[in-house]
Amino acid sequence: MSPFFSILIPVFNQVGLMDHCIETIKNQSYKDFEVILVDDGSTDDSYNMCLGFCQGDDRFRVLKHEKNGSLVAARYTGMKECQGQYILFVDSDDYLEENALQLLHDSLENNPVDILRFGYIKEFSDNMEGGFGLVLENEEVPPLHTNEPLSAIMTDELVPNVWKNCYSREVIKEAVNRVEPFYCNMGEDVFWSCVFFTCAKSNGVLDKCLYHYIIGTGMSTQAKNQTVEKLQNHVNNIKACVDHMREFFTKYNPKYLDKVDEKAVSMYCFVLIMFMKDEKDYRKIVDYLKVFDKSGLETVYDYGCNKALAFKFRFEYNITDEMLDELGVKYDKFSLK
Repeated sequence: MSPFFSILIPVFNQVGLMDHCIETIKNQSYKDFEVILVDDGSTDDSYNMCLGFCQGDDRFRVLKHEKNGSLVAARYTGMKECQGQYILFVDSDDYLEENALQLLHDSLENNPVDILRFGYIKEFSDNMEGGFGLVLENEEVPPLHTNEPLSAIMTDELVPNVWKNCYSREVIKEAVNRVEPFYCNMGEDVFWSCVFFTCAKSNGVLDKCLYHYIIGTGMSTQAKNQTVEKLQNHVNNIKACVDHMREFFTKYNPKYLDKVDEKAVSMYCFVLIMFMKDEKDYRKIVDYLKVFDKSGLETVYDYGCNKALAFKFRFEYNITDEMLDELGVKYDKFSLK
């Protein structure tokens, strides 16, 4: 008999980082579920770690990619194999409230829908700082009540993360039939959200925060290791995502085609800010901006120069107009005042 829930967890080089995630799943008060761990070509011992999670619990199983295929491919593999009536996605460094499945089950039994949206908790690592040295605190994010979630995603009113929704098996199977996997590790949640909400005939909201989204693990190290090459890779990933969104909407939901370009700009700006915000070397920030200039993304380049760059330089570096002229940055001097 098929389980009520399938929980899909992509895994890539996560040795020592998943214990709490798995513990909160095994400790769920509702027990009728399966867990599919997809090792996406890890180069460490993640596969054997996943096998260890399966020992003594036949609800857990592991699928393995011989080569890294990206989050899109890892989720696709799990989607093809899942047997549950409803499917959840969990990232390997996040975790669930221990009554999450029970609350979702009760809601879906009372009011079956294709996609059930719920809230989440942003959980920041210890002593993680935001702007101006403020220490960030955990924050509950309730689900947005809207009759048009896909429109809200395309206009940035609703974050697109796939882990804050529960999907019917019919939606997942339809998604598998309509798309093919492609390499993408940046913007993939936007792509899958476009697919899932297009395939869904109904959606509902559970006003509970059931998911813990962990922010900050390894971020200081990540900031030190950022390079122009990594940013270019992210830009290439977003381009692949946008191209597939456009192809999908052309075939299955053309009324959203005119929103794709605007959404693409938002995605590019997000990754630019992600690279800029913790960077201490202003010359590297200029190099980041030039990635978008060379890629023909003039709108993003202008945004970076006239908004984000201006704010960061004035408040963190006290950079003068003359210094920017020397660096060869295009900018609106008025925005720097």
